[in-house]
Amino acid sequence: MTNSTAHATLPDVVRLLPGADPERLQQELFSLGARFSPQATFDAGTIIEDEYKGWRVLSLRGPDGDPARTDAGGPGLADYADTPFMARVPYTASVLSGLGLTLRAVRYMSLEPGASVGEHTDYPYGLPVGWARLHMPITTNDEAVLVVNGAEQRWQPGELWYANFGRPHHLYNNGDRPRVHLVIDCFCDPALLELFPAEQHALLDISEVMHRAAAVPAAPEDLARLTGPLSVPAAFLLPYADPPSSAEWADPSRPDAVGELVIREGKLVLVAEGEPDAVLEHIGGDEFRYQCWSEERTVAFAFRDGVRHAEFRYRHGSYRTQVTRATVPA
Repeated sequence: MTNSTAHATLPDVVRLLPGADPERLQQELFSLGARFSPQATFDAGTIIEDEYKGWRVLSLRGPDGDPARTDAGGPGLADYADTPFMARVPYTASVLSGLGLTLRAVRYMSLEPGASVGEHTDYPYGLPVGWARLHMPITTNDEAVLVVNGAEQRWQPGELWYANFGRPHHLYNNGDRPRVHLVIDCFCDPALLELFPAEQHALLDISEVMHRAAAVPAAPEDLARLTGPLSVPAAFLLPYADPPSSAEWADPSRPDAVGELVIREGKLVLVAEGEPDAVLEHIGGDEFRYQCWSEERTVAFAFRDGVRHAEFRYRHGSYRTQVTRATVPA
């Protein structure tokens, strides 16, 4: 199960319908000055600088609105918010709001002359897991190339592009000027699909596209009854480039993480050994996803005979698998 039918007939790259004024985009970028920081990841509460030199980031939107967070974010205590830089680029902000998307991280990403980023895949990303990564070039040159699944891409300033970054891709800049793209991470919803040209939209198998559900407020007493110890399957805490099989998701050879559900500032928080504490967001029916995440993985609770059952669920398009842990609440 290495690919999804949501992408089976959709090209690896698609130019989306709206565009923007490249000169205005460039003016706002240049107005920010040399404020870029090294690309980083955020792992277990620690910012780790990326290994690639000349690959730099300026964040317009990210975890907690913190401009020091140049990573894309993930499970944790911080929700997405605009950084102070967003207010300094009003035209760019208006372009983003005009797309109608539910935004995650939005970052200027600069590849300096002579720099390159080796072949890799981004995961979990893609329509079957509920989010996409879009690119709007701001400044580029003919020798700055993105290669997606073996095909060279030279996108131009002001264009908006979707790509399946679950495919192998790499990039290099052999030119004499930085290549800067506005990289837009967003959740998958009808607004995103409306950006696809009609001929490409027709290729989508909608049953394989994960639409992110709206959060459903939960009463404090309903959250409180869920608190207490929780064994967390190891599979629930791992990233997957390809969907895990049911056997992998339930693999008994990997020990569970010792976890606990607690309430902080009115939110349900999962505390698990070796992992950053993470807010769980209610989506209805006592089912919760990670805040800042899609329904790619969720946990649903039920009580039977005084025992709390937690069903850990994985989704990828129409594929489903789950495993259950039972705990008597403290």
